[in-house]
Amino acid sequence: MKNILIATDFSKEAYCALHYATQLFGEKESKYYIAYFIGDKIHASVYSGIKQQEFNKVPQLIQDSEVNNTATLHRIVRDSGFSAGHFETISSENKLGVGIKELIASRQIDVVVMGTKKHDGLLESITGTHTTRIIDSSLPVPLLVVPRELDFTGLRNIAFASELIYDFNFEALELLKDIALSHGARICLVHDGDETEMSQRQWRNYNAFKTFFGEVPVGLEFYHSHHEVSYTISSFVKEKKMDMLGIGYYKHSPGGSIFREAVVKKIDRHLSFPLLVMPTQSRSE
Repeated sequence: MKNILIATDFSKEAYCALHYATQLFGEKESKYYIAYFIGDKIHASVYSGIKQQEFNKVPQLIQDSEVNNTATLHRIVRDSGFSAGHFETISSENKLGVGIKELIASRQIDVVVMGTKKHDGLLESITGTHTTRIIDSSLPVPLLVVPRELDFTGLRNIAFASELIYDFNFEALELLKDIALSHGARICLVHDGDETEMSQRQWRNYNAFKTFFGEVPVGLEFYHSHHEVSYTISSFVKEKKMDMLGIGYYKHSPGGSIFREAVVKKIDRHLSFPLLVMPTQSRSE
């Protein structure tokens, strides 16, 4: 059973992310948790914790959340064709970041899904929004970011960007393997650099990556430009018509790593491709 958490604010973008998730992961062996977090609506006082007037808002916020959750549930059951038993709605009094991590632990969540608001094309341009704050929080499970109002049109080609310097978190990559197998997709590992510059360690890591994915077709492409890494990766995804981009997220990157937080934040999604942000450490670490 795959447990999927969709963080919602009841916007069009959030519903789009939910619907995309149902098409990506399917009905069989999947459970979808639709969660709204009211904690961010309550303004804390530095001196007195939560003011009484803010505390009084909680019952109404929960009631509004439950009404909207019910409406969302009915809509997604209708649009997906799944039975209602595959969904569970949650109204949490926690703030978004805390609430997501609590649900990951209590519901044994395998992947978190979020939508994004419209923006000018760079994830960096919405720094401070809910999505980027969750990326910053370094979740112990993969995070799927579904940009704008993206329709699911199939999944045949998946790009995965890597330096091939560090060992892969194969625990997290199980999700990507399942996605590729269920949709008959191929994975293209894109490396920003030249083949002649690859070290033995990098070749070893690539071979381990390829072996892990087994029957999933895996290729390696070298893609280099004079632009910054985020632009290079984004250009590859667009030019090669990839349906999704996976990337590891190093919150506190080892020296020299190009896939640190700054690069992930700058991934250009102007043409709307899903971004699967993978934790670089296993859940037990």
